[in-house]
Amino acid sequence: MNQLEKAIVVGESPQLLGVLTKQNKYTPKSETKLPTILLLNSGLLSHIGPFRLYVRMARKFADMGFNTFRFDLSGIGDSERHLDVRTREEQHMGDIKAVMDHLDRYENCNQYIVMGICTGADNAHKAMIKDLRVIGAVSIDGYAYKTPRYYFNLYAPKLVSFNSWKTLSRQVFNKVKSKLGPKQDVIPENIEYRWVEPSKEKTEQDYKVFIERNVNLLAVFTASWPYNYLQQHADSFKKLSFGENLQVAYLENAEHIFPLSEDRTHLMTEIVNWLVNRYLNTSTNH
Repeated sequence: MNQLEKAIVVGESPQLLGVLTKQNKYTPKSETKLPTILLLNSGLLSHIGPFRLYVRMARKFADMGFNTFRFDLSGIGDSERHLDVRTREEQHMGDIKAVMDHLDRYENCNQYIVMGICTGADNAHKAMIKDLRVIGAVSIDGYAYKTPRYYFNLYAPKLVSFNSWKTLSRQVFNKVKSKLGPKQDVIPENIEYRWVEPSKEKTEQDYKVFIERNVNLLAVFTASWPYNYLQQHADSFKKLSFGENLQVAYLENAEHIFPLSEDRTHLMTEIVNWLVNRYLNTSTNH
């Protein structure tokens, strides 16, 4: 095994549990110290990630020279729940700060790349806004904004299909029927770990901050997300000039939690190439 894996407990009440993965034998692959990678929970999935994706990521990144910490936020997996009255967002932002403080103190870390899928991408974005130690992020199925071309790609093929017209007519009929009929009791979903996408204007303001700070971003989207062409992100933020600090990948055949091995491999390849280009290539290294 080419990595060292160490279980770490952060804090006392609540205790946050995670696993730090490091190179077994240090061989410098960069002239400067590399940032530590934090892998954030996706929804209620634990720190092993969907289909052990985070375990695989942590070991690969460690082989490249990046210390990687995969951990459970409070109330998820092996970590205890907060008992205070803060919102879940406030608690989780506090968790991420506590983890970075711990790694700063005990593992000689001082800069971080945060990565996550879905809710993990949301938390990664917010953590980068709140803490200057976060110098990069990988957002997997994070904020996506629909454009005219998105709607064209979505509906144009259906307009020439007779079956699609039948389906649309049925949907319209059922919607009208539901409006006119008696109200049905609605069973609310458990929304505790759901997130609401911020307005495009708010995200644009955040991106301006990231550009000023010269942080590196990789945005990855799958076919399961409201995203259906590679340039959709660029079309959503035409006023911004990201330069080399933003890379976008569209995995048009992948599903949201990457159940297929080949899709997990494709995702890993995109992230590894991004890490090499942005942090192991000395000409672009911070």
